[in-house]
Amino acid sequence: MRHVFRYLVADPPPAGGEVVLSDEDSHHLARVVRRAPGDAVELVDPQGRRWPAVVVSAGPPAAVRVGDDGPLPPERAMVSLILGLAEWGRLDIAVEKAVELGAGEVTLFTSERAGRVPEPDAWERRRGRLERVAQAAARQSGRPPLGRVRGLVPFAEVITEIPAGEGYLIDPRGDAPLLSALRAPGAVDARIAVVVGPQAGFSEGEVALAREAGLPVCTLGPTILRAETAAIAAVAIAAASGEAG
Repeated sequence: MRHVFRYLVADPPPAGGEVVLSDEDSHHLARVVRRAPGDAVELVDPQGRRWPAVVVSAGPPAAVRVGDDGPLPPERAMVSLILGLAEWGRLDIAVEKAVELGAGEVTLFTSERAGRVPEPDAWERRRGRLERVAQAAARQSGRPPLGRVRGLVPFAEVITEIPAGEGYLIDPRGDAPLLSALRAPGAVDARIAVVVGPQAGFSEGEVALAREAGLPVCTLGPTILRAETAAIAAVAIAAASGEAG
């Protein structure tokens, strides 16, 4: 089966209408993946809905015709990765692989064991790089692109923002494996947020705070994982548990 490439659009496309792709996406379609008129692609709107389309012209700029039947059914749960600060290279890996596996949102937070927190200018530069990493990962894997990498949010604030029943804190002191918690009766399966600590992990007070906020504290197995490995594993489990059908 041939891979179907996806391209982000600023607004929901009109059923049966034509859409002109951005310069960057036009270059990717024509020069990188070499799609031609008649080839199938998909458009992804800001709500993450996928719209089937067919290439009309490879351009530049490229143009596609949207299918008549509206967006496709959702593939899987909306997974959010909420991740503590780590070395920049490790964050690159975590964001790249999380997006490839299905994370639709990424938020980075500060915490007691976060280590050195970057100055605002340094963070903005790094955030821009992480967004480029995420966009490349989404295009390569055919996932809906991230809108923005969010941060830096204090830990106490970020856990209170998670709607009831949607969040899971990942920590070796957890009460049950993440997969078991996701499959428990009453678990929300439309949106899943996994919260993974920084390289030094969570403090006892932060774990207690998460419990008070209603987040189950879950494990990923008997071994102690690096932050980026834990993030990748948690997103993979969450995405697999929430697959439609």
